Amino acid sequence: MSIKTPLTFVAVAAFTVGASSAMAFEPKGKMECLAPADPGGGWDFTCRSVGNVLEELDLVPASVQTINMAGAGGGVAYAHTVSKRAGDDQLLVAASTATTTRLAQGQFPGMNADMVNWIGALGPITASSPYPTAPSTTICRN
Repeated sequence: MSIKTPLTFVAVAAFTVGASSAMAFEPKGKMECLAPADPGGGWDFTCRSVGNVLEELDLVPASVQTINMAGAGGGVAYAHTVSKRAGDDQLLVAASTATTTRLAQGQFPGMNADMVNWIGALGPITASSPYPTAPSTTICRN
């Protein structure tokens, strides 16, 4: 399986979950993906890859620009999002289970899970897995 196939799945699944929880949200114009790290790392790769797939599948009307914002283990990017970009539907922010754990533990001062619009959590299933599919759950916070 090529790298493009899992990335397509990730982008489509993330966008589909996001659209369903946002009541058929349709982006307007350029989208941005905030990578909470320096250029060239994993978050940068995640934002660029998801952006490319969203563009290739015509799920966004314009380009997806990656913005890198390193510092405090993601804290700088998340603080910026909460203070300057809250409610911005044109912004995606890369995150992981480590990010959600740190958020739950209160390691991002002044931030909590209620300040985040979760669009999805994804994980790969390899061809050799005894589980052909994984259960899916959509959680909406208003």
